Amino acid sequence: MSRLLLTTVALVLATVSVAATDSWSVALKRGDYAEAATLLQRAVFEPPQTAKGADPVALKELAALYADGKGVARDEVLACGLARAHAAAIARGTRLTAAASRATQNLVERYCGSLPPADRASAFATMTCPRIGLDRHAPIELEKGWSIQFNDRSATIVRDGQVRDQALPGDLVCRAQVLLLRHSRVGGKPARHVIEQVTAQSAWRGGALTREIVWQLYEVRGLELDLAAVQRWQEPGSAWPAPALPDAIARGVTFSARGSDAIDYTIDDTPPRSGRIELRAGNR
Repeated sequence: MSRLLLTTVALVLATVSVAATDSWSVALKRGDYAEAATLLQRAVFEPPQTAKGADPVALKELAALYADGKGVARDEVLACGLARAHAAAIARGTRLTAAASRATQNLVERYCGSLPPADRASAFATMTCPRIGLDRHAPIELEKGWSIQFNDRSATIVRDGQVRDQALPGDLVCRAQVLLLRHSRVGGKPARHVIEQVTAQSAWRGGALTREIVWQLYEVRGLELDLAAVQRWQEPGSAWPAPALPDAIARGVTFSARGSDAIDYTIDDTPPRSGRIELRAGNR
């Protein structure tokens, strides 16, 4: 079993190494934007352990792909954040000439200048903690007059005209791809509202790249958002391109109300994963 695991890791690392030799610049020149995007995402979000940060040129080129929607879904907020990260990386790495300084600022203005103030503010979060694939302008409607919008580092809850922004746990969502946001109503009247959020992220551990898929279960209670449960799946390899959802999540998670005070969930995995969400006193 251990020999098989070592062989699998070696094959994955070899695949990553071969892909790295096919430079993103070569892919851009031949017009293969999807491949270029994958290689740029690896360079930006999975830099080698020996690197001091993401390659400034890779940041610039990836910003252009997100701004134009080439090889990726268009994301103007992320493009702005990447352009700002490019300017910051250039400033850290060299003594800028006046011309170089103007060039980086012009790039930031090109990608950020037309954004509304709220999106420009959101772009700062994407510099260090982006959530790629996030639908930034599509709130989830829970009930009439009650909705939630997930942002890069926070969630905005609106209920009957009241608005509350709440920070999200940073270690669960930083530099992650959003694979799924799914809302479920549980129980009768009043119904309880849970939201599954599935993200993919990666990290270097012991010299090997590890991909992790994280399932987070939130419950929306009034103007509060509670992180109720977390499950993780880990395997060797890159997070780019985005991995498929685990079959157990794709098939659907089962929720059942236990009276008015608890919700049980079951993920049909092997072995099954299950848990219970307790309702805290005074938090309905």
